[in-house]
Amino acid sequence: MLLKGPEGAIPASWAWKKMMRFVVAIIAVAGFAALLWPSSAKKTTTATVAPTRAHSNITISANVKCDPDADMLHHLGVRKLAQYTRREVVVEFTEDPLPMRQHIDQPLLDVQVRGSGHTNELGEPQDGCTIPAPLAVVVPKPPKMADASHIDFGVATSVSRLNESLDQFAHWAGYTHTRIFALLEPEESKTKAGIAYVKTKADNLGIDLFVTESEDDYLHRYFALIALLEENMREGTRWGCIIDDDTFFPSMSALVKALAEYDDTKPMYIGGLSEGIPQIATFGMIAFGGAGVFLSRPLLSDLATVYDECEQMTYTGDRRIANCIYQYTTTRLTVDHRLHQLDLMGDASGFFESGRELPLSVHHWKSWFQADMPKLSVISELCGDSSLLRQWQFNDGWFLTNGFSVVQYSFPPEQNDISMEMTWEPHNGATLESYLHELGPLRRKDDHKVSFLLEDSVIEENGRVTQWYIKRDKRDGDQILELSWRKR
Repeated sequence: MLLKGPEGAIPASWAWKKMMRFVVAIIAVAGFAALLWPSSAKKTTTATVAPTRAHSNITISANVKCDPDADMLHHLGVRKLAQYTRREVVVEFTEDPLPMRQHIDQPLLDVQVRGSGHTNELGEPQDGCTIPAPLAVVVPKPPKMADASHIDFGVATSVSRLNESLDQFAHWAGYTHTRIFALLEPEESKTKAGIAYVKTKADNLGIDLFVTESEDDYLHRYFALIALLEENMREGTRWGCIIDDDTFFPSMSALVKALAEYDDTKPMYIGGLSEGIPQIATFGMIAFGGAGVFLSRPLLSDLATVYDECEQMTYTGDRRIANCIYQYTTTRLTVDHRLHQLDLMGDASGFFESGRELPLSVHHWKSWFQADMPKLSVISELCGDSSLLRQWQFNDGWFLTNGFSVVQYSFPPEQNDISMEMTWEPHNGATLESYLHELGPLRRKDDHKVSFLLEDSVIEENGRVTQWYIKRDKRDGDQILELSWRKR
């Protein structure tokens, strides 16, 4: 068949092919336009793929089913939030003995969160971030406020560092009637926190602080603390203790109880060794000052009679104290393994998450590693010092170490496993064996452990304590677990 065209006859088959090509071209163009042209259906798909919203310059994932406090998120340094979970913890007290690690046969986090519109057992409204069922835990009944009037502490530092240290001193020294004698380098005229300000701050925190300035360098001032403590002994003084300005005692009650185990009527030299053998090889069998060097009253009196001779020694710091004792008395070091120098570099989480007895002292917590001891200890205002670092293991694999972390191991320890995870970096040629004398038994580091670390803790106006544990993730966003503690 032929069709009539301007140029003459055209085969019908060829004409139909031309028309089909034209139709196909139109369909292709329309399809391509449909891909590019925005539509309401396409917008819905895009919103599902990228579920985020902005809140006070903070990117918040659609997984967050509530509106967290923007000021708190800024305070915590959160710029991208992937998950926010709240849970209430109800505390019960008992006078019965309890292990440091307890097993709770219920999940901590793997619990369905209800939507908004519900209330808890107190009738308080709950939102989409809150796990509705409160978590019940049992802790030892807190002891009465410790009377530490028989212990004096000495510290050599600067005005500015002393000012920074008062908040941490307040936890263990505040309102306990102990005295702290600070031997300071001369005050700098530009120092904002002068001696008068520091003394006023100490008074407001319930700390009995006595300040003396000295032109001597730090090492001479450190040894001079022995003379300062001896000269200021009062009738009831039984112990003098030399500390660093970052020495922290988690529980004054526990410290007073521990010192009562020793005979303070005899010359006693009590302290802790370094956790690392290379450190001991370098400095000797001495009481490492960061853990606290405890000297009984009779020993302080003995050292006062040979102070001038010992001051001429070439040894420095803790070594001068030790060698003065060893050279001029028959007293020898009594090691208390509950006093910790904590010569652990980098990540010390394994120490704090061990589920062992609360240490009497810790050190290096804002230099060799990071663990905010004052924030860690806030929970003691509600639960008492004996609740610190107390650990609960849940049936969904999560471990809560009170005041420090919430973790889930890739290879969880057995319920009765007493080993400590070696998370820190060995230094000065140390190996695993270098730490066994103080910290063993040890187990290898879990590189795939999921960790929420405590980043803040506050006492609320209603008497509750709120803790924020955070898992940091710059790429996918931070995850926050908020625990709100109250008494039953």
